[in-house]
Order: sequence, then C-alpha cells, then structure tokens
Amino acid sequence: MKSIKEKYTDAEKLLLKHTHNAVLNGKPKAVKIDDNFFYYAKESGYPLTEYEFVKVDIRTGEKSLLFDHDELRKSLKESFGDERITFKNIDYKEDEIGFDYKGKTYVYKNGNISEVIKEDTGSDVCNEYYHIFTKDFNLYREDLRNKEIIQLSSDGSDHNSYAGILDDAESVTKKVRNRTSKLKVNFSHDGKKMITYRLDERDVKDLYIIQAYDEDGRESIRPRLHTYKVCFPEDEEYSRYYYYIFDLEKGTSVKIDYKPFTKDENSFMWSRDDSFIIGTWVERGYQNAVMLKIDPDNGKCEEIVCEHSDTFLNLATYGIQDSYGKYHFSNFISSDGKRAFFQSERDDYARFFEYDVKTKECLGPVTPEDSIATNIIYVDEENEYIYYLANCISLYSDPYYQGLCRVHFDGSEFEVLNKEDGFHMIQFMDTYYLDTYSRVDLPPVTNLCDLDGNIITVIEKADISNLLELGYIIPKRFTVKARDGKTDLYGILIEPEHKEGETVPYVDHIYGGPQMYFVPKEFTYDHYNNREIFGGLESLAKLGIAGIIIDGLGTPGRGKKLHDYSWLNIHGNNGLLDHVTMAKELKEKFPFLDTDNVGIWGNSGGGCATSRALLEYPDYFKVGVSSAGNHDQRMYNNEWTERYYGLYNDEHKDAYITGDNTSLAKNLKGHLLIVHGMMDDNVTMSQSIRLVDALIKEDKDFDFLILPRVNHNVPADPYFQRIKLDYFVKHLLGIDPPEDHPFKKEAE
Repeated sequence: MKSIKEKYTDAEKLLLKHTHNAVLNGKPKAVKIDDNFFYYAKESGYPLTEYEFVKVDIRTGEKSLLFDHDELRKSLKESFGDERITFKNIDYKEDEIGFDYKGKTYVYKNGNISEVIKEDTGSDVCNEYYHIFTKDFNLYREDLRNKEIIQLSSDGSDHNSYAGILDDAESVTKKVRNRTSKLKVNFSHDGKKMITYRLDERDVKDLYIIQAYDEDGRESIRPRLHTYKVCFPEDEEYSRYYYYIFDLEKGTSVKIDYKPFTKDENSFMWSRDDSFIIGTWVERGYQNAVMLKIDPDNGKCEEIVCEHSDTFLNLATYGIQDSYGKYHFSNFISSDGKRAFFQSERDDYARFFEYDVKTKECLGPVTPEDSIATNIIYVDEENEYIYYLANCISLYSDPYYQGLCRVHFDGSEFEVLNKEDGFHMIQFMDTYYLDTYSRVDLPPVTNLCDLDGNIITVIEKADISNLLELGYIIPKRFTVKARDGKTDLYGILIEPEHKEGETVPYVDHIYGGPQMYFVPKEFTYDHYNNREIFGGLESLAKLGIAGIIIDGLGTPGRGKKLHDYSWLNIHGNNGLLDHVTMAKELKEKFPFLDTDNVGIWGNSGGGCATSRALLEYPDYFKVGVSSAGNHDQRMYNNEWTERYYGLYNDEHKDAYITGDNTSLAKNLKGHLLIVHGMMDDNVTMSQSIRLVDALIKEDKDFDFLILPRVNHNVPADPYFQRIKLDYFVKHLLGIDPPEDHPFKKEAE
C-alpha cells in the first residue's frame, strides 16, 4: 500500500502544469491561407511541445509541410542555439514567417532571423486606415495614410469616457498588474466608420480594495486604497452606455437615437454592406429586449422585435463559440434589410423566428421545436441557409452536447451536420469547417468537413498517452433523477482506486451560477486561468477521495422551463437540493461511495453554493471549501444578479433577502473553510467577511483564509490548491498531510 506522501506525489502529477500540454493535437487550430488551403500547428513531444506547420488542401484533404522546417531549424540553432520549433503561432507569408520566441518578436526570411521591435500601443486600436486612441477621456483618430490627427469627441470626462472598460471588470487587477485593455470600438467592414460608446458611471457608487502586501520598488509599506465603481441591485444609478457612430473620414459623429444601453460594443453588428447596423437593447432587469435596425448616417433606430418574459430573457451567447463575430446575440437581418431572424425561448426550447422587417410581423419559427438553437455560426445569404449550433439533439446521448446544424431561411431542409455522439467544437471558414468532437470519456478527433457535413479527411486524432502516464483517470458519465423524480440529471464521476467492498468519501465540485451549465462535456485536460481540471478532483482521487460534478435543475441548455427553476432562486444554486436528493440513487449506481461522508467546494457562485450547502443541508454536507463566494446577491453587481432575481423592488425583495447565506449561520455543523482573495475586484471580500461575522455571532467553529495578493481567481493559486486538498484529506479521510509536502514546491 502506498504511503500518504506517495499518494500526494501521484496527486501532484495531475496539476495543470503537467496536464495542460500532455495531450497532443487535441485542439488543432486552422489558419486560412486562401479559399483552397489552410494550415495548422501539429504537436509532438512532452513535456516540451514542438510544432510542425501542416498545409491542408481542402478539396482533397492532402497534407504537406507549409514550408521547409529543416531550414528554419538550422536558422534557429544559429540564432538561439536551439533548433526546436517551440512556438505555436506564426504570422505566415509566402516569403517570411513571423514568430514570438522567449518574449521577443522575430521574422524569418531568406534563411535569416532578425528581431522586430514592436511599439507598445497600449489601449489603442487600428484598422487598415485609422489609428484610434484616447486622450483626456476623449477619442482621437490618426489617418495612417497621411498622419492627420482629428479629435472625434470633446465631452468625455472622468467616469464619463469614450470606448473604455466598465470599471468593475477587473479594473483594479489590471491597474495593479500594469495591464491595459483595448478600446472597445466596432469598425464597419470598409473600415471607414465605427460604433462605440460614452460610458457614464459618474453617479455609480464606489467599492474599495485595500492593497496590503509589499511590492518591489514601493517606498512605503502603507496600505493602498483602490476605488472602483459597482452598482448593486438596490442602487438606482447604474452604468449607462450612450452609443455614437463615427465617420472616420469626415471626423463627424451621430448619437444613436435610443435609450441608454446596459451592454458594451458587442451589442451591435454591421450589416454586410455597412448600410445599417443590427443592435439588441436589453432593459435593466433582463425581462425586456428589443432588436434594432439602425441607420449609421443619422442614428435613427427602428424597432424590429420586442421580446418580453415574465421571468428572465436568456438571449446573450457571450461569444462562447460564435464565429459569426463578437456580437453577443443570436439574431440578424438579411443584407437587403427585409427579413429578420431572432432567437427566442417563447416555446421553451430556443428557436429562430423570422420577422418581416417592414411590417414587424412574426412569420413563425424556422428551426425545429425538439432541439435548442444557440449560436449562429454563419449565414449563407446566397443560398439562404443558417448554420448554427444546437443542443438537446436526439441523436446525442447527452442533451448538453452541441452540434452544427443547418436550416433554410424558410424552415425547410433542417439537418444535423455532425452525427458523432459528442460535444462538437466548430471552426467555420465559409466553404468548409473543422469539427473537433470529444466527450469526457472520448479523446478528441478533428475532421475536415464540407458544408454538407461530409468528412473530407481526418485532420488529427489526439494522442493522450502522456496524460495517461501521469495517472489521469477517465471520468465516468452517469445520470440520476432530479428531485422531481422525472428529470434526468447528467454528471461525471472521478473514481479512485479502492478495494472491493470498501467505501470512499466524495467531494461535490459545484458552481451554481444560473447562467451556465458546469459539468464538462469535452475531453478535459486543460483549463482557463490556470485552474485545475475538474476542480482538482483528479488529485483528490489519487488520495482516495472520489469526485462528482453534476448539473441540477436551473441550468441553461435544456429549455426555459428547466432554467426557470433559477428565477427568484439564485440561492437554489442550480439545483443544490438535487445534489442531496440524488444520494440514494448515486449510491445504488456506485456502491463504493460513502454518502454519509460528503464534501463540497466551489469558487465564486460555487463559493456561494458551498456555504449554502453546509448551512442549508448540514446533515448531508460535512466538509466544505468556499472560495471567493458571493454569499449575498445584494452585494454583487446588478447586471448579473437582476437577471435571475429581477429588479430590487417590493415584488422581488424577499428573494434577495432569502438568498442571504449569513441568515443561516446558526445551522453550521461541519467543517467549513472560507477563502477570499484580498484583491478580488469581482466579488468584494466583504461578502466573505460578512459571513465570517455571522458565524462568529453564532459562536461557530470554522476556518478562514485571506490571500493578500489574489484577485477573484482563487482556484489558480498554488497555495490554495494545496490547502484545499489538505482540508479534505484531514476532514474526510481523517489523515494528516505529510510534513514534506510534495505540493509545497509549487508555492515557491
């Protein structure tokens, strides 16, 4: 039997720093050369990945090297003493290749490598003709052809500036880390106009962060106070976006003649010929929305679709996989300006509905009622086809799996183009597309397909051998019934090694935010923001603790009726009660699980869900790690909270009050670790402090950890990863972590 230190050593191998590049060719990215060719970077080697750039003929599927790699390697060795091609992204031209190497930019041409000195443009943006920048909160444009500079606006001021970033969007993090965000402008296709906004936050109330840690170069150790703007649900004043269309040739502008928006530039999309702009306005509270057709010459707006819901509207796609551009919404108007297509959940499952732009009449749905239409990928106006992603497709084994579908403008010829059972990621390139499909228990396969869904060739089959050598455990998919006894819930299990007849505790990794489902659907070996895959459940399994992730009632992706379980019920945490009621069935499916010894953890909305779990269901959840939790939605930004609680008024106020986790502090029985980053500019640390205060008032035993340098991304912090693991080992297994901890080297 392995010692506890040996088990920890095995657990350390499953950290993201080891797994993120252990799978080869799991996510090949196509770069278009022309209508007939693209290239991608083919991976080899571990732990240091090397690349070959492969050219593909889309007509035949034939592959060849994009350029002479041996010559490039020779030049790399002469310049750097290392002949390996370790850069994945290149700027390819027929006679030269640009690449970044060890923080610098180079160009390879005629067998020689030379450094390219890039000017840091900060927040400035450019297109082919114009350079856009700000000064004293106002916009300027420089004509790149003749260097003429014109001031575009004159009424900008502090917290009332043009093309800036919402102040509560990690503004303190960016300031402290000396990061800049690009100006938010949306250029017309011809590059001669742009749409952007003046963001008025002058009356929005302040929030505060105290920076208490030392910094290199600071002369004083006196703590710093950072101030930023956040609107809470009870506040009347909120961030308002006033939109303007700028003619960059003339240096003139017109203001969009409509009510202020609550969204940034991704609320708009230029028509194909730039003759009009498509926009979607959403009212504060997320129960009313309007699709607009906007004249770019005078800013006049025509209301095409007015949508209302008695609960909440779920319209935004957030560009999760929207190759149709950065537009946040799944709707469009045909280039001739006569036909509009609008996504709506009015029939439970989201569908696209056609409208006559002139009469505003709804002509009916164009997508089927038994699947959910989500993101528009491409519109073929010549042949009148919409290519879009959909889920709840009957030929897939999981309703959350998405595939590419096609339908004619008139609703005929609907077809699911991806037949393989799995989650499909699409890279669309007008005349063909790459389809990478996988499941948590099926490694990725990438196919080159034509627009009818026919496979031209297999581009890559992922190699997971290095991942398996690290000890990776393939998750098991399962279904159980929700608390209604009828609805199937879909989850995954990470099963540790165990003897026959032995029971093991498990940790429930939860998020609970109503805007997304949480159970991974793709083959998972990497994570954004340097977080552990599956929330660290792979490492826990190496220590003898099983892990589950499951989506309860209240998640999106399965229709409005199931999503509406979250209406006035954010504190329901996407079916937290389902996590309790499923225990009996879960035990029947997996007898080795000890359902009397259950832990739970999550970050942000998952931090809220974790504290709620131990306070509302104290006899079931025994151990919890709650990080960066928004424990009381009255203290979170209104734009997110009001979607699911509605406006803070007499009708909805009780839901807000009921959702305050501090009111349940008296119920705590188990072991609860509350963790917060002191630099969190997403969920204020005051949220956790209030919960701590409530627990102290009730004379409860608990643990509290402040991470002075960490913002909202607590799960990525190596110290937190170790402490979280140790907390479950100590309180679920009753074992003390080893003194010579294998994870401690991660914190150096």
